[in-house]
Amino acid sequence: MLGKRGMLGLAVTNRSITAVEVVPINGGGRASRSAELVFTDDLRLAEPVALGKALKQLLRREGFSVSRCMIGIEAGWLTARDKTLPPGAGESVTEILSLMIEQEFAGDRKDLVFDYSLETGADGKPAVLLVAAQQQAIDQLTAMAAAASLSAHGITVSTIALAGSADGAADRYQLVLHLFGGGAELALRAHGALGMVRRLPVPIPAGAEAEQPWADGHRLQELINHLRRVVALLPGAEPGSELARELLIWDETGLDPRTCDTLSEQLSLPARLCKRPEGLAPDGASRPAPGAQFSAAAAMALAALRGRPPAVDLLHSRLAPRKGLAIGKKVAWAAAVVAAFVVAATVLVLDWRRDSIEGTALQAKLDVMADDLAEANDVIAKVAFARPWYDRRPSYLDCMRELTLAFPQEGLVWTTSLAIQEDMRVVVSGKAVNESAVLDVLDRLKANPKLAEVKPLYLRQAGRGISEIAFAMSFTFMQSDGTWSSRNAKKSSSPRR
Repeated sequence: MLGKRGMLGLAVTNRSITAVEVVPINGGGRASRSAELVFTDDLRLAEPVALGKALKQLLRREGFSVSRCMIGIEAGWLTARDKTLPPGAGESVTEILSLMIEQEFAGDRKDLVFDYSLETGADGKPAVLLVAAQQQAIDQLTAMAAAASLSAHGITVSTIALAGSADGAADRYQLVLHLFGGGAELALRAHGALGMVRRLPVPIPAGAEAEQPWADGHRLQELINHLRRVVALLPGAEPGSELARELLIWDETGLDPRTCDTLSEQLSLPARLCKRPEGLAPDGASRPAPGAQFSAAAAMALAALRGRPPAVDLLHSRLAPRKGLAIGKKVAWAAAVVAAFVVAATVLVLDWRRDSIEGTALQAKLDVMADDLAEANDVIAKVAFARPWYDRRPSYLDCMRELTLAFPQEGLVWTTSLAIQEDMRVVVSGKAVNESAVLDVLDRLKANPKLAEVKPLYLRQAGRGISEIAFAMSFTFMQSDGTWSSRNAKKSSSPRR
């Protein structure tokens, strides 16, 4: 378990984490330890737990002994906008900025975390900087710190921390340029108050490719062009103006003094390289790193060690959505019941009104159609009266149909008589060319579900010297519902066919 003496600064970029342990000394601080964890395919912010465990092992191996940490991120991970407050805003800054967020970030509000910097410069004018970062990135950083057994004191922006650590003068505009492997960022302090932070679109190589990043004159000229646009918008940029302006450079890329002089000449303002945050003891870390690689992490740790809250803290946002007022369960249930009653009553009234309107409209249609309805009812009565004269179908017709379907079409079997009684008991006799044809007819009759009690009565030669077979069989015809049919049944006979 790590100790709690001192403060740990963690500067997180897209490629690495630089860590500096700062301990108090003579009202300031001293960097007692420093280390760097370079990301790999397996160690990256998208896997915060694995990254935190690797960071914990590195800190133990390098002898770190603190557990409180201040985390800094790149300015490229966030959106920053300068805001102008209306006169007399006073203590309503949070409410005013919350309304601005609802208007500008309505669709993305739930995926972002917001905070702001409010400082008043030496000229008495308030400067408000609103920043927004992805909630997912903040959650990953807190998960990483937890996996490393660290207690996150806050999450800020590394470049903002560097801008607040320099010996800034209150009577001038300071451009704070932060150069590191992978990018360039710029912050503005106007009369001592933070007024801007942004990522400059200048590709700076990192890792093995970063040995001489400024040997390419094209990259340096691109940086100068972007800085020139910012300088041109500063107050006092007009010829003959006496407003002081300067460029402070925090460099982690090996920028030499000669290149620094080139920047100063091209931008027409003094420029100087910053070595360490103000208040940090000059003996540095026990294992010093080249250049100012650990300046951002040291600046954050030193400010937290002195009790200075960060200008922007995304872990403790002052613009977090307010939670609803807590109310008792009984009050909540009562409110729910009343709301349900009001809704139900409203629905019933609306249904009754709609039904009333529909009923009135239908009655009006019926009144218009009264003559047509009377004529239609008269036609229906006449049809119903006449239908029994034309719609009587004797049941024996269905019986004869089933019997006919059982006889083959080849003419091997024919009937000579057919008797159908009132209870639909049927006796049929006939002749056939052979016994097989008669037996086939008998099997078809037995297989018909509409016929019951199918049985042969006799099967013999039709006469001496005659090859024909005489037969007789009986069965009972059933209704479609399986009951015996007797309605409209009559005895009938048919001639030989």
